[in-house]
Amino acid sequence: MPPVAIPALAGGALDLTALKGKLVLVNFWATWCAACRTELPMLDRLAASGRSDLVVVAVSTDRNRAPVAPYVKQLKLRHLAIGFDPGGLVSRVDAAEVDTPFALYGMPISFLIGVTGQVEGYMTGEADWLSAEAGGLFDYYAGVR
Repeated sequence: MPPVAIPALAGGALDLTALKGKLVLVNFWATWCAACRTELPMLDRLAASGRSDLVVVAVSTDRNRAPVAPYVKQLKLRHLAIGFDPGGLVSRVDAAEVDTPFALYGMPISFLIGVTGQVEGYMTGEADWLSAEAGGLFDYYAGVR
């Protein structure tokens, strides 16, 4: 689990290391990303699903913080932990050149961090996180058999 504090949109910080022992789905998005507009409400419903072994964190990569809160409100995102990374401290396109915990290979991009704190994999593009296949993926990495 990357030892980084991600500034939270609501104030304070999101500490990923405090979530060790749970699955963590970290999604990087931006207000200009069309696929993000579709995926974020699904992630919000996933966060509200009551699955106690899964935490969903959505991190805005917008350089300007001003449009993020109105965008979140417009999409009616109420259950997601929303982070903010305008300076690229957590994620960058050029992560090979600059040391950051997450590399942005596309937008949106989601990383699944397993219960041991290791990044298990990532997926670029919009995904149906409410599908049976996604549930099976979460069950597999949570050790539910």
